[in-house]
Amino acid sequence: MQIRALAHRGHPRKYPENTMTAYRAAYELGFSHLELDVQLSKDGVPILMHDITVDRMTNGTGFVKEYTLKELQQLIVGGYEKVPTLEEVMLFAKNKINVSIEMKQMGDLYDGLESKVLEIVEKTDMLDQVYVNSFDHYSISRLRGLSDDIELGVIQHGASPAIVPFLKDIRAKYLSVRIEYLTNDFVQTCEKEGIQIVVWPVDYEWQFDIIKKYPQVLSTTNELERFKEFYEKFYLE
Repeated sequence: MQIRALAHRGHPRKYPENTMTAYRAAYELGFSHLELDVQLSKDGVPILMHDITVDRMTNGTGFVKEYTLKELQQLIVGGYEKVPTLEEVMLFAKNKINVSIEMKQMGDLYDGLESKVLEIVEKTDMLDQVYVNSFDHYSISRLRGLSDDIELGVIQHGASPAIVPFLKDIRAKYLSVRIEYLTNDFVQTCEKEGIQIVVWPVDYEWQFDIIKKYPQVLSTTNELERFKEFYEKFYLE
């Protein structure tokens, strides 16, 4: 049974997040989507890292954008992993699993991040398996200006009716919000407008109890094995 949910940063409770090992593990568990975070190296290569610095996840210090790709790949992630490129993950996922790419853009932090991400998605022929989103809605709007074909989404903490006209304007299909904002009215509004809701986090049984009322909603989880247990129990009952 395929598990219709996003594996947040791979399998972060068991392996270093945003690494190839974490993504392989999520795929082997049967999840339908990988979720990953993209920053840009000093020499303009999209790489996987959640934070804008390398401090938390590697044996290095400083901002991601201060390192070339070669320098980033000399760092050690979680004690034993390497920093992967977006292209590496795309090639792994191709014809296997869908991918949710979060661009970690903040204002003008990364010049050209949008075009570089699009370039990799097109180069790997993954347009039909990918959607790209961000908390920076200007960034997503810029990406729509670069491509009519790529699937887009936005991320926000709360639920607001004001977001719907914006999504329609840029033809974005996906809207990610915290699970606390999942209500009947919100689900019905989005369903009417053809918007795919994605919620996070769904790590505990009380959160799963909320989303199981809305099978059309996509969940994002850090607790992959626990989520799989809940999911299979619910759908096999």
